[in-house]
Parts: sequence; C-alpha cells; structure tokens
Amino acid sequence: MRVTKLFESNIWAFHENLILLKNGSVFAIYQVPSMVANTMSMEGKEKTKKTVEAVLNDLESYGDFEINDIPMPKDLVGVMEALFDRLDSNEIYQEMANTLFNKVLESIYSTTGQPFEYRHYLIVPLKSLHVSVDLKEVVRQAYRYTKETVLQGFGIVEDMPANWYVNYQEQRLVLEKRLGLINARRLSESENMLMNRIQYLRGVFYNRDYEIMNVQSSVENVDDVSITLENVSVLNLSNQESSSYVGFYPIETLPKNVSYLHLMEEIHKLNFGVESKVKVKFARTKGYFSILGHAKRSQDKIKNAVEEADQQGDTANKKQMVDHYLLKDLEERALAKEKILNYLHVLIITGDTLEELQFRRNVLRTTLSTLGVGVLEANADQLYLLYKTMIGETLSFTDRNFIQKISVEGFAENLFFVSQKVGTDIGFYLGRVDNQSASWLGKFREALASSVNLIFADVLEANKQDIDGKVTNNPHIAVTGDTGSGKSFLLKLLFVYHSLLRTKSLYIDPKDEIKGQFLSVADELEEQGIYPELVAYIRSINFVSLDPRKEENAGMLDPLVFLNRNEGKGLALTMVKTLKPSMTDKQENALLEAMNMVYDEKEAGEKRGMLDVFDILKESSVEEIADFGQSMYAKSTDSVLSVAFSRGQHKGINTNDKITVVGIKNLELPSEGHVAEVTDAEKNGLVLLYAIGYFIKKFGSEDHTEETLITMDELWQFKATNAGKKILNDIKRLGRSQNNFLLVGTQSVEDIDSKGDDTGFGTVFAFYEEKNPDRVIEYLKVPITKETREWLGNMTMAQCIYYDTFGRKERMTVDGTIWPELSRLFDTVKVKTKDEEVSWG
Repeated sequence: MRVTKLFESNIWAFHENLILLKNGSVFAIYQVPSMVANTMSMEGKEKTKKTVEAVLNDLESYGDFEINDIPMPKDLVGVMEALFDRLDSNEIYQEMANTLFNKVLESIYSTTGQPFEYRHYLIVPLKSLHVSVDLKEVVRQAYRYTKETVLQGFGIVEDMPANWYVNYQEQRLVLEKRLGLINARRLSESENMLMNRIQYLRGVFYNRDYEIMNVQSSVENVDDVSITLENVSVLNLSNQESSSYVGFYPIETLPKNVSYLHLMEEIHKLNFGVESKVKVKFARTKGYFSILGHAKRSQDKIKNAVEEADQQGDTANKKQMVDHYLLKDLEERALAKEKILNYLHVLIITGDTLEELQFRRNVLRTTLSTLGVGVLEANADQLYLLYKTMIGETLSFTDRNFIQKISVEGFAENLFFVSQKVGTDIGFYLGRVDNQSASWLGKFREALASSVNLIFADVLEANKQDIDGKVTNNPHIAVTGDTGSGKSFLLKLLFVYHSLLRTKSLYIDPKDEIKGQFLSVADELEEQGIYPELVAYIRSINFVSLDPRKEENAGMLDPLVFLNRNEGKGLALTMVKTLKPSMTDKQENALLEAMNMVYDEKEAGEKRGMLDVFDILKESSVEEIADFGQSMYAKSTDSVLSVAFSRGQHKGINTNDKITVVGIKNLELPSEGHVAEVTDAEKNGLVLLYAIGYFIKKFGSEDHTEETLITMDELWQFKATNAGKKILNDIKRLGRSQNNFLLVGTQSVEDIDSKGDDTGFGTVFAFYEEKNPDRVIEYLKVPITKETREWLGNMTMAQCIYYDTFGRKERMTVDGTIWPELSRLFDTVKVKTKDEEVSWG
C-alpha cells in the first residue's frame, strides 16, 4: 500500500552547514575524516577511542548529538577522469589508459555493483526545542511552534528572516573549537542539501547534481519520494529512475562487557553497505527522568522480582541478576560524575529485491550476534524509524523503545569515525582490502569477491605537498616478499600503470626477461588483430639488452658515448681503476690525455669510444703506458666488457626516451667483505655496475622539473657489494628534491631497512616472507602477537600488506583479473583458471 506523508520534512532553510527547522531548531553538520586505526593496531584503536571520548564529553552542554555513518556512492568515473588529467599527452598512452579504465569500470560494476565508501558525519544542535536547559525558553519555543502550526492550518505563514543564520555564527565557531581533535569539516551548502535529500533516496539511483538543484529550487523537494509498504512491514522507496527496499534494524542488546566491541569496524567488513544512525541524548543528572532516578526504579523492579521468586521457592534468573549489576554500575558511574548517554542506534540496509534485503538482514544479524549484539527486525516500527532517524530529529523522553544507556567511555568502544582505507583517493585500481585474517588457501578470486573496499594508488602522489593526512613525503616504494607470492607481478603492474603518467620511467631488469615477454605478447596480439593500443604501448618502450653476445649491444654503457666530457671522464676513470687498481700516476695521466683527444674527435662529429682511447695508449712510446693500453684493450674485446668499451659505433644508452627497460644478464659481483678475493669476472661485473649506476642517477636527476620513476627488481644485487650500496644510496637521495621515485622489488624487508642512512621507503607492499615473518611485522610497525602473525602468515598468493604514506596498513588482495592480456606481460609462473591464465610473479 502507498503511504501518505504522515510526517513532512521539518527543514525550513539551509545555510552552509546549518539547517533551520520549522520548529526553530538549528543544527550544524560536519564531516569527520576517517581516522587511522589499522586493523591490527590495538594501540591505534585505543588512541582513536580516547580522542572520540574526549570530544563527545565536551558536547554535554548541547544536550544531543547524532553520528551518521553513510555508505556514499564512489564516483569511479570521477576518479578515472581525475587520473586521466595526469596522463602523458601522447596518444599511445591516452589510448592504453582509456581501455584500462573501461576495463576497471566494467569489472567493478559487474562484480560489486555501485561501489561506495563510508563517510562519517557528526550533527550537533546549536538550538533545539528539546535541548534548552531554560524551562521558560522551552515553553516559549513550544508555544511558538504550536502557534505556527495552527496558523499554517489557516494558510497563514510567518516569514523566515533572510539572515536567520547570523545569530549562530559565534556559536558555530565555539563548537568547531571543541571538534578540533577530530578535524571536523563544515559541509558546504550543496553537500548539506544532498545529505538531507538522500535520506529519502536510499538504494535508489539518483543524479547528484540534479538532486542538489532540485532542493535549491525549493526546500519542499527534500522529501520528494514515493513511499510504499509491501508485505505490510517492508518499506519501498522509488523515484522516476528506480526503486529499492529499505530495512531499519535497531540494536536491542549489547554484550555485558563492551570493551573492544568495535562494532563499526565489523559492520564495515561486510560486502554490502550498512548505514548507521545514532541518535544520542545526554542523560539528566537530577529529577525523575535522570539516570539515577531510572536506575532506582529499575532496581526496585528487579528487587521485587527477586523477592517474588524467593517466596515461590524459585531462584532469580541470571538475566535479572546481570541487569541488577549493570544498573548498579551505571548508578556508580553517574554518582562519580561520569557522563551517561541514552541513545538509539539504527542500522539501515537496502536491497533491489525483497530476497536481497532479507539475505543481507540475515547476514547482518548473524555477524553482529558473534559480538553479542542483538538486532531487531522491528516490523511494526519501520515508518517510525524512517522519520525518527531523519537529520534534526532528536530523542525525547517519550522515546522508550530500543534505547541503550551507557557511559561516554563505553559508547566510544563502538569505534566511530574509522574506516579500513588504504591507498590514495585518485589513482590506479590495484585490488581490495582483505577483511579476514584466515587463509583463502590460494583462492584469490574469492578474497576479491568478499570485499567491496576498493584500493587505488598513485605512488607519485607521495611527493605532492598539498595532500592532507600524509605522515611522510618519502617518495620511494618497496615491494618485498618470497618468490611466487605475487611480488614481481605487482612490481611490474605498478611500473606499467605509472609509466602512463607524465613521467619518464626506467626499469632495471636483472634477468633480462621483460623484453622477450613483452614483445612476445605484442606479436601474438598483432597476429590476432586485438588490442592495438596495448601493442602500440609495448612497441613504444625502448628495450636495452646488455647482452655482450649480441653485437648491437656493444658500447651501450660506454661513458664516452652516452656522457659528455666532464661526466664521461670521471666515470671512465672509475671503471678503468676497477680493472686495474694498481694504476700509476703516469698511466692515469696518459689515460686522461687520451680521453681528451678522443672527446675532441667525437665533438668534431666522429664516432668514438673507449677502445679508441686504448688504441692511443697502445701506441705510446712509453712502455709502461703501452703495456697498460694493450692490457685494457685485451680485457675489453670479446668479453662482457664490450658492453662498456667500444668504438662508438652505436648510439648507446640515453635518458631521453619516455619508457626504458634495461636488461642485464649474468652480472657477477663480489660478495661483501671479500674484496681481496675478487675474480676477474667479478671485476668486470663491478665495471658494468658503476656504469649502470651512473646512468640511473643521471636518468633521475637530469631534469628537476620532470618526474622520473626508476624501478629496480632484485635489489639484493645492489645490496651485495659496498659499491652497489653506495650507488643505491645515491639514487635514493635523489628523492624529493629531484622529483625522482624509486620503486624496488626484493625478497626481504631486510634489504630496504634504512639503518645507517637517512633515507627509507614511504610506501611498502609486503608479501609473505617465510624466512623471517616477524621481521616483516616489526618493519610495518605492528605489534608481534598471535593475531598479527596469523594476519601475515595466512596471506596467500596475490596478497600483501599495503603500508601507505598516510601510515595506514591493511592486508590486500591484488586484482590481476581486470585485463588478462595485460596481465600476460608479467608472466613468470602461470596459474590456470576457469576463464584465462593469470600470472603471479
């Protein structure tokens, strides 16, 4: 049946974050940003609860307040459009990103439906008919409200003052000082209108801009919706676009001990949205309706029940005894001047069908029952709860049903204003927060399906200065974990995604496997005639393979080829000294003079390289110098050193390409602490390492105004030698000042520990490490407990802990199912699935 408007909206006017009701009440609405309280950080949660407790205690003089936790639709298209603005202007990368974004949208909407994110709101009355502590003012307001209601019945309406809000400006400033600890933000007027409007649009498709404009045109449109009752007790809301079934489920019972209840955290783990409305009134300290008066009357009832049971030979039931002690505890807290709250907590869910609504209701009730929280169906009270939970409605002393009594300290145990969020607001879709600590036994698709908490990341945002809430500006990113866990997959995924932005990207591939895999996929796609945009992207990459067996690689790292005179001479001298540490001053002077001669010829337009330098030395009339030149020439030809020493016949490596992949193969390096035992092969490896390191530093520092991303897999190769460590630290120090981002992959967090230097990693993706899992927990700054060990130890393929620049840490599942053809670029180990092959490196 259709329901007529038993209660019309009581809103008279809006101004910024204020609403004026027709009874003269004025309310201020604030959005509270999510606080950082990581899933496994009890210390962080306790700190958050204490902060909330302090703020709420300070609101006693206002009489009432309201906390709304609303699953607001996430504007995925808006996220993609904002990210699109950061893309490289080249059509190749625009087309590639366009396909990627469409794939993301298609995947998320088909698996999740309308994505949402929880937003938290605090509503406080600046003036209320039910709040005033001045009895004369209550009578005056009540008389005025009654008078206006009667006059309206005759068609007579008093005019509302155009500047009604002026009288509340100072009060609002005082309130905002009290809310400073939780960084509460005023709603804008349009946000205010929308928030009041969507109370009538739960689960219904709507256009945000249209609804705001509709309320702006007339405040009477706030409650414009069709409400019907189906099956006698189920509310159905509908507009011209769609309809939904809505259920209001009040909390009836709480556990006897609410310590660590964390109710809101558990609600957020569900894979559908649950709106939470909490109406709160501070209990009076004196009088018939005070908490002490209520406790006395309730205790008398319990006492009489116990006496009657004794007279009949029965024992008092357990519930009566527990209620007696709970009331006694409340009485003692009130006598100790603790603030006591009366509150109504209603959970609201929606469904497209009755069956979906009932299924979600059952899931909600079952989930909360494990916490000792009882939820009522309240079939006969759905209309009452619909209107009682509207913004601006407060609890009155006639509201008796579903009311809980608790101290402010106990109330804060609900863990309000906290969300399981990690990552950035604008960024590439990476996966989803994993809401459990148990193992998924490798079934990463089930882990993805269980969560609607989407994760987006733009790692280049770490260097931006106008991002609220960041705890670090460190731009460097690390991906750690055992082989086969998904580490390499995520590393390459991050590299490919961010290479689409306005940045130059370099990938150091120690196995020289990327070139072959990428080009193989490009060839297959080209043959099949599909995804030309992905093919074009792959073909745009400058693949440099430092394989000495191939003639085209000769001299790719020749310092005289890819560096100017000042830089090239210094690097060349270091490389030659590595091969011949016992070089005499005479030999060194001759080497420098020869390099000057060769650079003169190069600058005159000739193709020249280090072999030409050695030729000059060989022809010296001084035997010592000639022998030196002959030795260097012999070492440099038909060996791995041909990559570093040439005649300049090839262009050599350069820093101008947008995307460069440098493949290194069979690089032998000496172990740390064994310098005296260095073999010739290891010396050759060091020579190449110096050249590679210099190129990387040049790549990251050449243009300070240009963002550069350097990706280095298998970081242990650089950490294995003192020379490598120095090169790595030099690269890390480029950092913020040079607009350089370092993305590394390694098998252990030990490799990224910043002991001994002042640089580190601001963002970490930590996959499981079997060798020393406690070290991972310690690095993430999480207490080592049984629970945190399970949290980390039960991660399976494609799962890691994401530690972002905001200090948030959550277990996540990386989503590699969005674009299977793209995922094939990262193949190392293939896992057969029903639909396609997805690789996890």
